[in-house]
Amino acid sequence: MANQTSNSTIFDEIESIRKKGVKYHGEGNYEDALFYFQKAVTQIKSIAESSDSRRQLEYSIYLAMAQSYLQKYQLIEANEYSEKAEKLAKKLEEVKISSCFDIQGDCKRLQSDFMGALSDYNKSLQIKLKSLGSEHLDVSKSYHNIGLVYQNQGKHDEALKEYNKSLRIKLKILENNDPSIAVLYDSIGQVYHDQGKYDGALSMYNKSLKIKLTQLGDNHPSIANTYNNIASVYKHQGKYDDALSMYNKSLKINLTKLGDNHPSIANTYNNIASVYNDQGKYDDALLMYNKSLKINLTQLGDNHPSIANTYHNIGLVYHHQGKYDDALSMYNKSLKINLTQLGDNHPSIANTYHNIGLVYDNQGKYDDALSMYNKSLKIKLRQLGDNHPSIAITYCNIATVYSNQSKHKEAISMYKQSLKIQLSVLGRNHPDVAKSYSGLGNVYLAEGKHEEAISMYEQSYNILLSVLGHNHPDVA
Repeated sequence: MANQTSNSTIFDEIESIRKKGVKYHGEGNYEDALFYFQKAVTQIKSIAESSDSRRQLEYSIYLAMAQSYLQKYQLIEANEYSEKAEKLAKKLEEVKISSCFDIQGDCKRLQSDFMGALSDYNKSLQIKLKSLGSEHLDVSKSYHNIGLVYQNQGKHDEALKEYNKSLRIKLKILENNDPSIAVLYDSIGQVYHDQGKYDGALSMYNKSLKIKLTQLGDNHPSIANTYNNIASVYKHQGKYDDALSMYNKSLKINLTKLGDNHPSIANTYNNIASVYNDQGKYDDALLMYNKSLKINLTQLGDNHPSIANTYHNIGLVYHHQGKYDDALSMYNKSLKINLTQLGDNHPSIANTYHNIGLVYDNQGKYDDALSMYNKSLKIKLRQLGDNHPSIAITYCNIATVYSNQSKHKEAISMYKQSLKIQLSVLGRNHPDVAKSYSGLGNVYLAEGKHEEAISMYEQSYNILLSVLGHNHPDVA
């Protein structure tokens, strides 16, 4: 009896430690989360008995560790701990195994092993269907995960099909105006956004907004998030005043609810700054980025990925101002933090290498530019596969370097590789396709092939005109 009481006390202590880890995980502090999870694992080994209670607690800790490692892009460790959780789940109840397959699928998806990810997600789905039936919210989550794979592959139609399966279940189980439905509308909106179907994206975001305003009132942080999404569409459409209006609505809510020193406030300042940057209002952009930076340094310390992101964005402004040395300084600050925090295989690292390449290109340091672009490309191919819009952008920029070096044959080859991806993934009517046609036009012009150049420029112009309208700077 005394031993049972002792074990009960230890279980309570371990659960308390686990909850601390969960708290830090929720705050994005994955190092501290893992510290507490590991501490809990060490303590649980002191319990001699092998009971379902112990297995359940150990399972939940290993699963949480896997999720923290996943957020850090330490995919080997994430997979290792999800497999440990899976072994315990087999001794508990089958449905718990599905959560392990979900994480293993996430690992594979982030490594661009899309077939492997689909296999794991489908294994999870089959367990859920067997254990929970076809009309369960966990089944809806699986369809959402499968949709994410298709979205990563640029298979937008398939992604939408899965999201709509998820939506059908939610609409059947939940009220039409449940906030969970709004979240899915946001996801569908993101697909349309990625396709450059901005009207479709706005329609989804506004459906989400309508639900949230009804259910949550007009002053909830989730409302602020949807305003941010709508603003992002306006930004991409070149409707900068509308974008700023939405970002400021978001800011007003978050200032009221979260105070003036919260990371979400910093994020909105960051978004407002990006609009000013696109408008060429560089001093205003720097002011906003520095407001964002000040909050994040106070709240997150000087070695957090959000700090790295702000340094990166400040670098973009300096880049546009032609202050190339200052831009490189900021990019390298960002890179140093992200290499420490995220490892050398994270999409953010690829993005920074890419922008460093752009600076070198503008400085005429073409070999250095190609080196950076290829570093970026290597990561992206591993993470995103060989048919992702981001890969196409890198091919396009490599083509620009070759064009600047008067290596016209190589430039044309790269632009065509870029176009092949873009046309298959984005369709014929997307701004990125227009950019590739324009680049090809520049090469043909340099070669003196004027008819081919005009043909390319006209295709570029017609796309931009149809997507962005007469008043967008890119059309001009």
